[in-house]
Amino acid sequence: MVLTKRAIISVGMVALLLAACGGTKTGGGADVPNDADSQPKKPITLYMLQDGATISDEEFANLIAAPVKAKYPHITVEMVRNKNGSNGLSELISSGNFPDFMFITMLQIKAHRDLGTTEDLTPYIQKFGMNLNRFDPAAIQTSRVFGESDNLYAVPFSLNFLALFYNKDLFDRFGVSYPKEGMTWQDAIQLASKFARTENGVEYKGLMTNAIADMSTQLSLPRVDPATKKALINTDGWKKVAEIIQSINAIPGNKGANLDHFLKTQTLAMVASYDARFAALEKLHGTPEQFNWDVTQFPSHPERPNTSFQSTGHFLAVSALSKYKNEAFQVIQLLTGEPIQTTITENGRFTALSNETIKNKYGANMKSMQGKNIKAVFRSSFAPPYRPTSYDPLTNAPLNDAVKNIVDGGMDVNTALRQAEEAANRAIEAEMQAKK
Repeated sequence: MVLTKRAIISVGMVALLLAACGGTKTGGGADVPNDADSQPKKPITLYMLQDGATISDEEFANLIAAPVKAKYPHITVEMVRNKNGSNGLSELISSGNFPDFMFITMLQIKAHRDLGTTEDLTPYIQKFGMNLNRFDPAAIQTSRVFGESDNLYAVPFSLNFLALFYNKDLFDRFGVSYPKEGMTWQDAIQLASKFARTENGVEYKGLMTNAIADMSTQLSLPRVDPATKKALINTDGWKKVAEIIQSINAIPGNKGANLDHFLKTQTLAMVASYDARFAALEKLHGTPEQFNWDVTQFPSHPERPNTSFQSTGHFLAVSALSKYKNEAFQVIQLLTGEPIQTTITENGRFTALSNETIKNKYGANMKSMQGKNIKAVFRSSFAPPYRPTSYDPLTNAPLNDAVKNIVDGGMDVNTALRQAEEAANRAIEAEMQAKK
């Protein structure tokens, strides 16, 4: 999320604190080792690859570069953005100038493992005494699963979480009770149906949620069988998710609900989505477009109560091609320590640590967050991650086509998913043949 001026000041204060501490460990386990060598060190520049995970130039300057310079005056960090996907990574590798560490998503952990550009962090964790127990366990599990190894190839920097955002003005206007903690998807759909109305030519909508790919992670649904290389998207679990999406869109007037209906026209009552929505609501604060909103716990399945999607977020990894692997790891260690993690949490990124004191500071420096029911959101735990394969991306288009056929074409769920699985298998077979 974009930092405010207040956030920048906070980061600056943290940087001064780090400089004043002289690199000692900070309370609760920042795990930054003391520098044994007091002699001036040779200046170096470390390049951070931004690949998939979102970070603004302002966030990089204040959350990454400034704290590193304060702690390690001899290290300058610069960012390289990958704007060309897999082709961009190939170009960086062939150039011989691949960056020193990476800011990536869980999907990119696997991509870089396949390319051989990620370093096993185990020796560095042992050498520099990083305590993995400080991190959110689901995030560490996600890293291991997507790294396809018992080794660890990335540590989490910040996490995404899920919440049910709702427009209190609309609930008050239409006399509908606010959404509660512990709701199932069927509860949410029933509540959303109470907003199916048109008044004075304005059509109101009840609920918007995520795409089928995200929704499936709540049930930890695999996409492709690792052994047979066959798609697994025509199963009871995928049918359950597709039926929820079908039911949401079947509410009269609800089809096509999007964020503009929630943030701009303010004709949408609820959004079940990621915490990124907080940044947009912060921008509305103090403007004529500001409205009365709140959050509560994300809806769940009856068989998995208090469970949201799988853990996602932004991870940090050391490049296997770097000349400065020790220094890159020490930078990562600094960025995942408590001072920086506290600052990012206060300003809208959620900590990757399991520290409840830090978690409770979420949004402390965001004006729009004051008085919101944020604690209800954290009643949900992340779902266990599914085991990915290299062929998973080939299921995306067929799954999206299936949803379109169900929502817009009126196709039954069984037929749509059967066709999607057949299309995915054709795509997988074609790629396997191309690799021979």
